[in-house]
Amino acid sequence: MPPTSADATAPTRLLGEYFDREGARIEERLRDLAQARDLLARVHASSPASPTPGVEPISDEMAPTVVQRLIHESSGLLRNVVMVVDAGPAMDDATMRDNQEWVANGNVQRTIYPAAALDTPQGLQWLRSWATVGEEQRLLPDVGSEYAVFGDVGAVALARWGEIESGYVLIRDPLLISTLAAYFDLAWEHAHTVPFAASHAGDERLVELLGMGLKDEAIARFLGLGLRTVRRRIAALMAIHGVDTRFQLGAALASVRSRPTAPTAGTAGRTR
Repeated sequence: MPPTSADATAPTRLLGEYFDREGARIEERLRDLAQARDLLARVHASSPASPTPGVEPISDEMAPTVVQRLIHESSGLLRNVVMVVDAGPAMDDATMRDNQEWVANGNVQRTIYPAAALDTPQGLQWLRSWATVGEEQRLLPDVGSEYAVFGDVGAVALARWGEIESGYVLIRDPLLISTLAAYFDLAWEHAHTVPFAASHAGDERLVELLGMGLKDEAIARFLGLGLRTVRRRIAALMAIHGVDTRFQLGAALASVRSRPTAPTAGTAGRTR
């Protein structure tokens, strides 16, 4: 017996569909992450007597110089995954200046940040400063590790996946470079965009940030709104959709977004 219209919109059915979609996305990211971890295991498991071809440890002092050289050697897309915004080669003044000039000159740099970067005014200011020069930015709840891929000429990554204290390695091996780039591109597809103007902060964006686990204070800083305004908008959305919790609100809005939109008058049958 086919489901009735009431069955199709039942809360339990909508929640089940929401869990299925989110579960599939999480499983895909976990598979990607496992592949990246296996990749970097090849890098740092090698002994000094038999180093991995195309991989060279670099000291903290030399890391900024290496990054600057790769910036000037590379062309095309610069892919960047950041764990923290207060450490690493990017903090070097000369490196930051060269990098921002490179982006301002029309080159494309995409960076994925962890959602926690929005939890402090310093982190938010960092994102704003790079967005101003033209960096394309997205957010993930957890980025896992840190690395940068400079076109197809090289990459700089943590020596051990996810360990900031492990130092960095320079990667020249084409297979490793292309694998890191492919992992970045998959993560980019699943990441959230980073708008900074309150005028662009619709209710969908507000709920998206809630779904990333951000606190009200971080959401308010991110959207450029007052804390009371954010909480008032959340309460209003919950009342409109007849839900009692923020999780239920996310599920309700997810079901609304998944419904097909009826064509407006005059658009049916229109071709390009």
